[in-house]
Amino acid sequence: MDQIKIGKFIADRRKAQGLTQKQLADQLNVTDKTISKWETGMRLPDASMLLNLGAALKVDINELLAGEKFSSQEFSQEYIQTSERNILGLVRKLDDLEPRGRSKTIGMAAGAFLTGMALLYLFVFSLPGGRVMDLLDFPTLCYLLGVKFMIISISGWFHDYLNAWKACIPQKRLSMEEAKRAIQAVQYAGTLTLTLGCLISFLGLFSILNYMRDTSVLWPSLAQSVLPFLYGALEKTVYVILEFRMKRMS
Repeated sequence: MDQIKIGKFIADRRKAQGLTQKQLADQLNVTDKTISKWETGMRLPDASMLLNLGAALKVDINELLAGEKFSSQEFSQEYIQTSERNILGLVRKLDDLEPRGRSKTIGMAAGAFLTGMALLYLFVFSLPGGRVMDLLDFPTLCYLLGVKFMIISISGWFHDYLNAWKACIPQKRLSMEEAKRAIQAVQYAGTLTLTLGCLISFLGLFSILNYMRDTSVLWPSLAQSVLPFLYGALEKTVYVILEFRMKRMS
């Protein structure tokens, strides 16, 4: 199903009925922002809304999902074929929702676990004395990974992000659409990682101003402030390699 085409059709039918987005939203008990998302193709109406939406726009569900008005609703060959395509499209979309929801849960759990590990290390294991483990800044690495996983999960890209890594397995093959989305997820993760690394480094450098007179704390603090950027740059390099490999495979 073409979300952009469906969204434009909804907008055209709404205007044909002389309704504003707010008026249509009131009829359906949703917000006008929801109507706007439908009409711009950002999301499809929920299945529970299709009957009421079709009634408000004076079209049937088949026309709504096809994104076009049929000249006749007799059981023509075209009408039957379009109905079949729409049903198949809905089934594929429902099949895709379950693994995406599961992947989002995994991403959120992984992010929360890594963030928790960072806090555990910070409050239990991190002791003063300039040890090598302090300079490696394990908590910041966990923060960087944990926050990244949570953002990727919330934005809905974690399933495609996992697919990118699964594609490295010789027996795993992705469809063209899955590969395309996996490449976009890797690009998103790479940009996000570098941005978070720069942000954490900047905040660390800013905090160093409090330790300018204490050299015993200054140098370890400086090292810990630079490491997030290095971690981010290293991860970005890995994502660039992964993206290159994905493009060669697709």
